[in-house]
Amino acid sequence: MNRKLYIRERLVVDILKGLLVLVVSFGMYYVWTRYYNPYIPKPFFEMGNYFIAVVFGAVYIFLAQTYGALQIGTATVPDLIYSQGICITLSLVLAYVIFSLMSYDLVNVIPFIVMFAVFFSFAILWTILTDWAHFQIHPPKKTIFVYDNVDSYYSLKGIKHMDKRFNVVGTLRSRNTDLETIYERLHKVDAVFLCGVPSDYRNEIVKFCVKHNKVAYIKPKISDTIIRGGKTIQLMNVPVYRCTRRNPKLFYTIIKRTMDIVVSGIAIIVLSPIMIVTAIAIKAYDKGPVLYKQERLTLNGKRFMIWKFRSMKVDAEGDGVARLASEDDDRITPVGSFIRKLRIDEIPQLFNIFSGSMSIVGPRPERPEIAAQYEENMPEFALRLQVKAGLTGYAQVYGKYNTPPYDKVQMDLTYVATQSFLVDIKLMLMTVKILFMKESTEGIAEDQLTADRQLDDEIE
Repeated sequence: MNRKLYIRERLVVDILKGLLVLVVSFGMYYVWTRYYNPYIPKPFFEMGNYFIAVVFGAVYIFLAQTYGALQIGTATVPDLIYSQGICITLSLVLAYVIFSLMSYDLVNVIPFIVMFAVFFSFAILWTILTDWAHFQIHPPKKTIFVYDNVDSYYSLKGIKHMDKRFNVVGTLRSRNTDLETIYERLHKVDAVFLCGVPSDYRNEIVKFCVKHNKVAYIKPKISDTIIRGGKTIQLMNVPVYRCTRRNPKLFYTIIKRTMDIVVSGIAIIVLSPIMIVTAIAIKAYDKGPVLYKQERLTLNGKRFMIWKFRSMKVDAEGDGVARLASEDDDRITPVGSFIRKLRIDEIPQLFNIFSGSMSIVGPRPERPEIAAQYEENMPEFALRLQVKAGLTGYAQVYGKYNTPPYDKVQMDLTYVATQSFLVDIKLMLMTVKILFMKESTEGIAEDQLTADRQLDDEIE
């Protein structure tokens, strides 16, 4: 595409995004000046009113970026609308709290309810129209897949459902295709997906794509993710990446632990009514124990006992075999099914976080038996425990319960590579988004013990 044309077309979408932010900010300005500012002890003057609108707009932009509510072209319309609902709700809740503090009393909630209805309705309409405009400007890219093995091909299958963005016209296996054939095919398409191919083979294709203005989408290998976390240093006249085991700075360690104590402590107090009701429901159903404890792995493979609300029958693993929950698992009780859907079964882990055996953000702690099975085929699985295990993380936000272990390692190592206070805050906020998403709790197939896929050698 001509660069000037691309910039002009991209500007159309950016203007539409600006329009959304303007509508939200102006709406808050109107409601603030009419229903709240005149009644606070010290009313704002005009510049102060503008300040309220600008701050609200900035908070909305931050949340929209965090939850992907403006990712037109990369997310589906339902996901964008869902994200809009979350960031509008959080923005208004925050504004309500601030207005109440400024008024020294709980302010009238009706204008906020009306604002939510108006903002969300406009956001739905905006999302549908902007998504349509984006794909009118950017038709699907003619795309080919290049993969190495069956497992890498499987990870690309979901891309075929993104037919508004990619028009998949061919699939090639690297071990059966030489580079000249790949180059010939690339001249006829706009983009290529590379997954699991040998590094030297992949690197040549990437250089070809850059030279000929083609787009290369690459699924990184574990080694790529580790290198990403390396520090760039200059040795004489040679730039190099220095890759070592994760060793966070003392200041970050103190801040992270302080945040764990404060957040988990507040959450325990706030959620205590829910914990009491849940405990009564579990006990009333089958008279069994309310909680169950299980050995898990954390930093450097250290073992600890994790606490959860019991969601399965008392003798769920009476055969002594460690297994993940499957779809429609008959071991899960009716009460357990409900609390698992709402993540209530995870709440007792707040005590693990408060005591220091876990963190709020980090790789999910795995059972030693299941971790050992994964490590037999993938020794790199142990690398995820360079940091303390956590309640949430990249694998929980972007993956599912049944996400294959290789992909979980990729996401966990991404956290290890990019670990920071801001990343922790973002992942905590993102966790709100997945709380009511059913697909994030999908179980494994009934004939599986772990999330490892058993794939046929034949590709459809």
